[in-house]
Amino acid sequence: MGKAEETKARVERAALTLFVARGVAATTTKEIAMAASVAEGTIYRYFPSKEQLALDLFLGHHRALAEALTAAHKPLKGLKAKIEAIVRCYCEWADDDWTLFAYHLLNQHSFLIQVPDGTPNPVNVVREVISQAMKAGEIPRRNADLAAAAAIGVVMQPATYKVYGRFTGPLSAHARFFADAAWAVLSVKET
Repeated sequence: MGKAEETKARVERAALTLFVARGVAATTTKEIAMAASVAEGTIYRYFPSKEQLALDLFLGHHRALAEALTAAHKPLKGLKAKIEAIVRCYCEWADDDWTLFAYHLLNQHSFLIQVPDGTPNPVNVVREVISQAMKAGEIPRRNADLAAAAAIGVVMQPATYKVYGRFTGPLSAHARFFADAAWAVLSVKET
């Protein structure tokens, strides 16, 4: 990694840490620069604004997570195996870089409307897997968006609890429980 890439990475890491602790709006470029040990103007060499820095961080993780989830489930057959692979991948991503993961989780409400069309999307990956399983008769047919929301919530809500200190430790330690719960949610028959 060259000096410019190293500096940019320091700025991004400092911004992530501050954005998670204080929020994007409450964090200043001066604070980011101090945390990254750079001059405030250095930030603008890499990002036109704090808002663009925040969006770029979100989109980079969003895209990479979607691609990782796709790679995890693609070679497998059957919804149950795909769920297990997706949940395991999601949990490992969270555990690998909790600060980045927490940032993505906490800021999705701000940035999802800014995701460009055609950008790989973790929610769409899960929705498509569920939709295909419905078409194949593996699970009951229902609104695919509702089913995806319910299955994703099985993992997202515990991750949110972890952000707020309601439980500690790696998410991957609970991957089997989350996968079983997601399967239960998806396979339940409507009455």
